[in-house]
Amino acid sequence: MTVTDPITLLIVSFLVLFALMAIGVPIAISLAIVGAIGFFVFQGDASLVSLLPFRTLDSFILTAIPLFIFMGEILVKCGASELIYRGASRLLSWLPGGLWHANIGACAMFAAISGSSPATAATIGTVAIPSLKTRGYDTRITLGSLAAGGTLGILIPPSINMIVYGVIAEQSIGRLFAGGVIPGVMLAGMFMLSIIIRVLMDKKLAPREAAFSLKNVGLSFLDLWPLYVLAVIVLGGIFGGYMTPTEAAAVGACASLILAIILRRFNWGILKASLASSVETTCMVLFIVVGSSIMASFFSRAGIPQAVTGMIIGAGVSKWAVLTYICLIYLFLGCFIDPVSMLLLTAATVIPLIKQMGFDLIWFGVIYVVLAEIGMITPPMGLNLFVIQGISREDLGKVVIGSIPFFFLMLIAIALLTLFPSLILWFPNLLFGTQ
Repeated sequence: MTVTDPITLLIVSFLVLFALMAIGVPIAISLAIVGAIGFFVFQGDASLVSLLPFRTLDSFILTAIPLFIFMGEILVKCGASELIYRGASRLLSWLPGGLWHANIGACAMFAAISGSSPATAATIGTVAIPSLKTRGYDTRITLGSLAAGGTLGILIPPSINMIVYGVIAEQSIGRLFAGGVIPGVMLAGMFMLSIIIRVLMDKKLAPREAAFSLKNVGLSFLDLWPLYVLAVIVLGGIFGGYMTPTEAAAVGACASLILAIILRRFNWGILKASLASSVETTCMVLFIVVGSSIMASFFSRAGIPQAVTGMIIGAGVSKWAVLTYICLIYLFLGCFIDPVSMLLLTAATVIPLIKQMGFDLIWFGVIYVVLAEIGMITPPMGLNLFVIQGISREDLGKVVIGSIPFFFLMLIAIALLTLFPSLILWFPNLLFGTQ
């Protein structure tokens, strides 16, 4: 092999990238450095590097990211999480396992306005943990259900990860959002079913809450109506074809402000804090997007995606073996890297390979999100584990042990979504037609 051989360039690039990350260089800067060095050393021209950030960010769909983040921040800051948790408790706590179902249900509901896994875990965890501690619920299951429930934040739309994936893979954001609905509901149902089974096997794990009543169902609606309104406006607008995701994000951001005012929880301090948090999170995400675009452009010009695809096809490896290897790589990377960084780190080689293997890119986008979810509750760097540990002030080992059953449920979900792709593709095909 020569130094200009695409496979050699790929290996050298990743070695340099991991070396930079190992010494503490932020991943966005590491990605940009690798790409810039690649252009300069191996192609003799780095002038394109100065243009790529502007070309990358000049995207209408990326505007949805700060708007969706702002929508969630407004509702978090005005205390909507308390209403959501109370409503979920009234709706679900009659099931065996009581308020653990409220944990999962509230996380799933909050995911519909958040788009962030750590934000979902932190927001619902802050409300739920004190109540469950005083009522005598098993601590490990409490912590595990919140860490795992938080992962629904990047699967149930709107999802920041899906927006980034859609831009990188050039896929419809609306179809991706629709593709995440059934898997998100399925995963929440699997979590709740596992809780029911465990409590029926050992009733000492959780106290019995109030029995089912239509009154509580009605009261839950009074708590949850702002969420229903926002979900109908945003997701209904997208799925009904009335708005693009970016337009829906803008309308949703305005609607969240109006709802905060109606609920009498709005003030200028909340607006200022929400704007500051939104800008901070958006800059972090888009900085990584820019860094990855520089490295991805270098990879493309060096012919690396084509070389990797050609090597695998030439070796006669089946597409299912390739998919298995990719899933294992994502499971490994998820232990150390956040979901957006993980995607952007690998997109330049993985997405062309998936496309060449004949897999549907909408289907794979949802598979990637579930794999990223697993990383959020996997040591040593599973972010949701540390979020819940910080809120509860319990030993990290308890959070990890409590999350293990949910980890295996997610692996089962990956298997089901792979065996039955229609679980992902049926709803987007119903709404938008078959591709």
